[in-house]
Amino acid sequence: MPSPPASRPEPVSIEISGSSASILLTQGSINIWFGRKFDRLLLSRILLIISKVDSTTEHEKEVLCRFEEISEFESNGYILTSYARKQDRYRAIFVVPFSNSRALERFMESLSLEIEKEDVKITLYWRGGRVRMNIMKEELSTLGCFNILNVVYRDDQTGEQIRREKP
Repeated sequence: MPSPPASRPEPVSIEISGSSASILLTQGSINIWFGRKFDRLLLSRILLIISKVDSTTEHEKEVLCRFEEISEFESNGYILTSYARKQDRYRAIFVVPFSNSRALERFMESLSLEIEKEDVKITLYWRGGRVRMNIMKEELSTLGCFNILNVVYRDDQTGEQIRREKP
């Protein structure tokens, strides 16, 4: 009698990192750290890969701007979720949908400018599961800028988390 197929362990998180960038994938979010002066082309390629694997990925971005600038962000694909007056400006919160190429392009440009000044951490929200997490890991690994891989699996029998590292 054949034995039932072994179930694959469910990854809780997958982290890939290199000297100037680190990406932590979980089932609901992607946390990215870009070091100062990170390569602009590589930044674009990472975000385009994320968009390709899951076009429903979004980022919530807070902007301090003049009231007139809010419509400029909206015309570039950002989705306004709230705004409030803060002295002579407005604090606007937008969703950046990765499914909108104009929004994604503007987001990449703003990140590039931020990275020139300081390290940047962002959180993206996506619908990642075991399959998408593995696809994302494989796609990002093709860039050649990551040399450390940490995968944390959930042990289905005990519910424990088991860490596995691969160079």
